[in-house]
Amino acid sequence: MKNILTYIVLFLTGLILFSCDKPAPTELVDDLTDDFEIEILTKDLNNNITSGADTSGITQDITGITNLISVSGIKLTSNNKTNRFSLAQAFFFDKSNPVYGNGRLLGFKTITPGNLKFDGLEARKVPYEIRYVDMGIPKNVLLGEKYVLYNIWQGIPDSFYYNYNSSIYFEFKPNMGQGNNMNFNIATPHEINGNVIINGRKQNRNIEAILEWNGKGQKRISVIVGVIKQGQINSIPIYRIRTRDDGRLRIPKRFFSELPFGELEKVVFTFVRIFESFHQNGNNELFVSSQSIHSIVIDIP
Repeated sequence: MKNILTYIVLFLTGLILFSCDKPAPTELVDDLTDDFEIEILTKDLNNNITSGADTSGITQDITGITNLISVSGIKLTSNNKTNRFSLAQAFFFDKSNPVYGNGRLLGFKTITPGNLKFDGLEARKVPYEIRYVDMGIPKNVLLGEKYVLYNIWQGIPDSFYYNYNSSIYFEFKPNMGQGNNMNFNIATPHEINGNVIINGRKQNRNIEAILEWNGKGQKRISVIVGVIKQGQINSIPIYRIRTRDDGRLRIPKRFFSELPFGELEKVVFTFVRIFESFHQNGNNELFVSSQSIHSIVIDIP
């Protein structure tokens, strides 16, 4: 139980930002067909930024986003057991207050300019941290607060439920002088159910992966491929794949052959089916992200 609780905490916050199609420090490394693209998300396993001490890592640069509203239905499969969670978050960034570390922009301080609700439940304000590595030493920096609701087991701690193929009602009531009231429905995609078959062995450097899921033929999905180093619990995202939502994909062994398998213990595949939209609130723009997520943690053979 302790191990699965740890993975739950690791994935709850970071995964919602996996597929924001904003400018990011990623690099296109292959385009095998018109329907298969891979980007590098991390080149240095020892020097990566995450969204906090309790997350698996942000795979996109969100410094270009002013306000982010995100709702997620999350499944986490580990040791042949699947746990389900629901998560809603909101971030309002103060673009006049940047935060730097290790010689680069980490993000911006956050503000909480009012009260907001998801499906009638008022979101709580909690600390928002970013983790980064400086000269090989992990450091945390507090950016402020964010809004959050999440449900782990039967409404604990919040009675928020992500309804697939439906909608979630969002309401925002700003503080005096902070903008106008907003309310709208956030559409939710069909639930995504993934499966992974690993062929080969790490000592032979011939590992490849067969990915299967319940394809819907709707636009594209993303798959994040991450790794967990021996003796650690943080998942480090390595690749992001964009492909058609057709239900099957083979990742060739050349995309695994250069990984330092001697340092690695597990590989994590995260399937993401996502809807994105923008809403205007006066001069402020809200980027809205709604996703179905299924993460599968596998021991590297």
